[in-house]
Amino acid sequence: MPQPQDTAPVQPIRISQTVSWGHCDPAGIIYTPRVLDYAMETLETWNREILGVPWFKLNRELSLGFPTVKAELDFVKPPAVDDVVTLKLDVLAVGRSSLTTLVTGQDGAGEDYFRVRIVSCLISVPEYTSTEIIPEFRQRILAYQAACAKNDQT
Repeated sequence: MPQPQDTAPVQPIRISQTVSWGHCDPAGIIYTPRVLDYAMETLETWNREILGVPWFKLNRELSLGFPTVKAELDFVKPPAVDDVVTLKLDVLAVGRSSLTTLVTGQDGAGEDYFRVRIVSCLISVPEYTSTEIIPEFRQRILAYQAACAKNDQT
């Protein structure tokens, strides 16, 4: 099982992404599938930094997976070429084997560009059957959720 990388307090994930021309449609606003890429890259970073294990290692060495079973995307305003999007990830719910997260893309003033709600399910590989979230992961997920709630109150 993954081992804690350090004893530093858990900090909410924040990633900055500059919207490049290649991320946009001909109108110069972000191409919708790129928003899902941004969200999945944020979730992948969260998995590596908070759960302590990259997806590849989770799959190949631990015989587990955390595939997406549902994704919902809401646009508030579309980011355009050269906009800097700050991506943050919040944990909304933790089930027996499911995890519901919200990736929010914001501008420099903290206004939302978009929100992506992702439901993932921990599975055993190669059976592809749901499996209970292991205690080490659950503990880290709940600590992260608490850190985000505390950060939102300040």
